Amino acid sequence: MSNINETMKLKDILFKVPAAAGIFREIDIDFVNHGEQTLKEAHEEGNFDLVNIVYEVNELGKERIEGIDVSYMDQISIIKYIERKYYEDLLDELPVLNDYVEKLGSKYKKEDAEYDKVAELFYNIYREMTVHIETEQSDVYPLLLTYYEHDSQVAFEALKPHITRLLDEHKNIVNWFKQIRSLTNGYTPVDSNEPLNVFVMKKLEENEENIMTLLHLANNLLFTPFR
Repeated sequence: MSNINETMKLKDILFKVPAAAGIFREIDIDFVNHGEQTLKEAHEEGNFDLVNIVYEVNELGKERIEGIDVSYMDQISIIKYIERKYYEDLLDELPVLNDYVEKLGSKYKKEDAEYDKVAELFYNIYREMTVHIETEQSDVYPLLLTYYEHDSQVAFEALKPHITRLLDEHKNIVNWFKQIRSLTNGYTPVDSNEPLNVFVMKKLEENEENIMTLLHLANNLLFTPFR
């Protein structure tokens, strides 16, 4: 039983019920950059039925968690988990999906689908995430491992400018996905009989889910001492 209530922080809700991220994305709650916010505070800034959302999240919490439960992992394990689960797949998939999104944008350019704008936004995400991952692997994660393994003040000070920049980049990525979700009406194909349209919408939504989870783990677990 999850026992989620409106006074809980968004990040703590997601650690108990990871699948709640899908609900939060649909009602435009930014749990990546505002994980310290309570659900009630998010409701005061947003436009959703608080009682119903608490009920839905608690219902999700009754379901068995598939895969690894990160709430039982320490920061060092989280770093290794992120690299293993997300980085390799994203580096392989993002350039391929970017090509498909560009093709979709060209195909519907003369129609009122705004897929050309979606293509521009996703290119920003593809470019930012590629550099982002490479920077984290080469510069940030080795320092984070040193900091968490040895409580190193030297590593802490060296990390500060890196983390500040990464947090800003996370805000950009969340905002770009927010715009894509709005432009596509929640990733709804304008032509459900067109395979390319259906495929791209499905893959965009999957990428949003994976990248938001990745950024949530970074912001609300790994980077907490630096915020």
